[in-house]
Amino acid sequence: MTFPRVRVLHKWISLAFLFVWALQAASGLAISFRADIDDFFLGQAATETDPAAIARTVAQMQANGDDISSIWISGGQDGQFDLYLDRAGDSRTVRMDGAGRLVRDRSDAVLFSDGAVFETLTRFHKSLMLGTIGYTFLTLSGLLLASNILLGLVAGWPQRKRLKAFATSSRAPKPAALSGWHWRIGFWGALPALVIVLSGVALTQADVLADGLGVQQETPEIAQTPDFAAIPLDQAIETALAEYPGASLVAINLPSDSRPWYRFRLNAPGEMPRLYGATRVFVGLDGAVLLRHDAAHSAPNERITEALYPLHTGQIGGVAGRLLNAATGAWLLIMIILGLQLWSARRRQRATKPAQGD
Repeated sequence: MTFPRVRVLHKWISLAFLFVWALQAASGLAISFRADIDDFFLGQAATETDPAAIARTVAQMQANGDDISSIWISGGQDGQFDLYLDRAGDSRTVRMDGAGRLVRDRSDAVLFSDGAVFETLTRFHKSLMLGTIGYTFLTLSGLLLASNILLGLVAGWPQRKRLKAFATSSRAPKPAALSGWHWRIGFWGALPALVIVLSGVALTQADVLADGLGVQQETPEIAQTPDFAAIPLDQAIETALAEYPGASLVAINLPSDSRPWYRFRLNAPGEMPRLYGATRVFVGLDGAVLLRHDAAHSAPNERITEALYPLHTGQIGGVAGRLLNAATGAWLLIMIILGLQLWSARRRQRATKPAQGD
C-alpha cells in the first residue's frame, strides 16, 4: 500500500472513531487512580485488617437482613473494604474499614454522589453501559484503534526525518509543523498504547479467550450443603491467609445454598503484581481447605488471562506502571487534538490554494 493511501486510511478511521476513542481515553484516565482518589476524599486513614471485627460487622448486617454477595478491598488505602449487597430489593455498596466500622452506605442507583462517579465511569469504560452490545462495539473500536496506531507508524516512518525537522523548525507551515509533532509524540507513545489497547480488547472478550485457552476456574465439588454450622468468618479468613504467609486479603465470597464454602481471593507473595491479586482459597464450612489456586505458579494459559487486567491498568509495573497508564490516556487525547488540528489546517490550506493562484 502506498504512503498516500495509508495516510488517507489513517485519517478517515481516526475521524470516524475519534469521539469514542476520546471518551475511552478520558474515562480511563479518570479511573486510573480511582480508588486512591475516592479514599482520599472519603478521608479514611489506612487501617489494619482485623478478621474478628470484620466478622462481627458482617454477622450483624446479615442479622439485619442484608444479603451480602461479596466483599472487596477498595484498592486505595489499606484496610478499606466494599461490601456488595441487597437490602430489601435495593442493591447497595457499603464501605467498611479493617476494624469493622461502616463509613459509607450508598445505593447503586446513585450515579455520581458518594463516590459513585468512579463506579459509573468504570462501567462506562468497560461497556459504554450497554451490556453485551457495548463489549462487542468496544472490541471492534479497540482493534481499529490498534490498527490505526500501526497505520500511523507505517505512514510516518519513511518520512520520520522530514517530520522531525518540521516539528523543530520555526519556519515550517502550520500543517507541516502539526504533522511533525503528531508523528513525534505519536511515535513515543505508540508501544505502551498498543499494549494497553490490545489487553483492553482481550478483556472485553475475556470469557471467549479463556475458553479458547482452556482456562477454567475450578470450584469445590460438594453435592449438598452440610448439616452442621459453618465456622465463623474470622476463622475462615485466618485459615485462608495461613495457606500463603505474607498474603493480604483481597475479596470474600460468603457461603450460600449453592456455594457451601467460603471463597477468598488473596494477593500473595511471588504472584504477578496487581492490586487485586489472583490467588484463591476455598475454605469449607468445617474449616478445611477444599481447593486453592497459587497465582505465583499458574499454568502458562492461566498466566495469560491473569495478565490482561494488570497489563491494561499498568498495575503490572507498580506505581510507575499505573502512572505510565495514565500518561498513555493523556497521550491519546493529545493525539486526537493534534490530529483534529492537523486535519483542519490541511483543509484550510487546500481551500486557500485556488485563491493564491488567481
